[in-house]
Amino acid sequence: MKQEIIIVGSGWAGSTLSTSLDESKYSITVLSPETTTPYTPLLASAACGLYGFNIVETPIRHTSKNIKFIKARVEDIDFKAKTVGCVPTFSNLAVQTFSLNYDVLALAPGCTNNTFGTPGVAENAHFIRNVKDAQVVAGLVQDCFEKASIPGLTESQQRALLHFVIVGAGPTGVEVSSELHDLFKGGYAKLYPHLKDKVSISVHDVADKVLSGFDCELQDYAMKSFSKRGVTVLTGSHIERIEKGALVTKEKGRIEAGLMIWATGNKSTPLVDSLPVKKTPRNPRILTDDFLRVYSEASELLDGVYALGDAADVEDARLPTTAEVACQKANYLAEMLNKGFNRKFEYQQAAIVAYLGQNDGVISGKNDYSGAQAWLAWRSKNFLWTRTWRQKVLIVVGWILDLVTGRAIAPR
Repeated sequence: MKQEIIIVGSGWAGSTLSTSLDESKYSITVLSPETTTPYTPLLASAACGLYGFNIVETPIRHTSKNIKFIKARVEDIDFKAKTVGCVPTFSNLAVQTFSLNYDVLALAPGCTNNTFGTPGVAENAHFIRNVKDAQVVAGLVQDCFEKASIPGLTESQQRALLHFVIVGAGPTGVEVSSELHDLFKGGYAKLYPHLKDKVSISVHDVADKVLSGFDCELQDYAMKSFSKRGVTVLTGSHIERIEKGALVTKEKGRIEAGLMIWATGNKSTPLVDSLPVKKTPRNPRILTDDFLRVYSEASELLDGVYALGDAADVEDARLPTTAEVACQKANYLAEMLNKGFNRKFEYQQAAIVAYLGQNDGVISGKNDYSGAQAWLAWRSKNFLWTRTWRQKVLIVVGWILDLVTGRAIAPR
């Protein structure tokens, strides 16, 4: 008889696990308010016209796999009764709550945006965490240029509208700023030639270096690369609040901007906060042993409960919240559930890639390197992140069209 396995979450960890389990052994149910898995490393590229939005996400439902999906939010879990309490994401249903029984439970609810209590972020800044976010940002970028094209505006008003601020100088923030730079120097310079000299990009971070996970030489290389391209990097920048059309920093005061993108910080979800399980002390994540098993608050292992992805960390490991870690955990757990637990989880350090714009990049790993070689590795990784052959073909088509006709922002 098949065991009932419930997977909470449809991100990298949840989707990888669901497609890797042995369907002859498990009846698989995925619970999530999202129907797709976003390819987070590709979202900035899609927001800036390099790829179509259908390339950077994939549905949880499969025609070739027997995976049951329910669009709902998990509100509570009874670990003794082995039940999951859920609320549908639709408000106009006759059924407002339901519960499911499980034999095996995999917790992968991910994280949410961390604003660090900064006033005005939720109301006036934008995130790029999923495809809907990327679509909104793409529209707002174009709106800034259209607004700046209205006759009668002063030059200072145009420059304010065309100032794009990215908060966060980690790989995500760096790549967002780099993709915006490529867009502005390429297609938008031809679409809006009267504005091309009035556009500016600035990156703010409270840390004293960009790309904190990279070697010092690569950090310096990235800073020089940004300087060469005219991207302003403000490290040691303490943001006090975000207002409509401006951010206020301790060091520079009020800085006007047409668009502000918040690309820093993860925070635990309400579900993780509410669970009676052992968690990491800072920025709470579910704590697991080396087999990804979850501890109760009394440090006892819970029967049949596992945790992975950004919402979880292995005891004494302090692993980063990246797609690479999530996928490695998911592949490990699927193998162990399919064949039996015969080894501990060990994270295999993968190279970290960051795109710097205009065919430049940096890679930190077994061999650190930068320049066009790093850019090619970044492009290759884009190709490998996609899950279907259809998407892989469309990725390559996107590269060719970008080379021949430019980004998909206007007819040529």
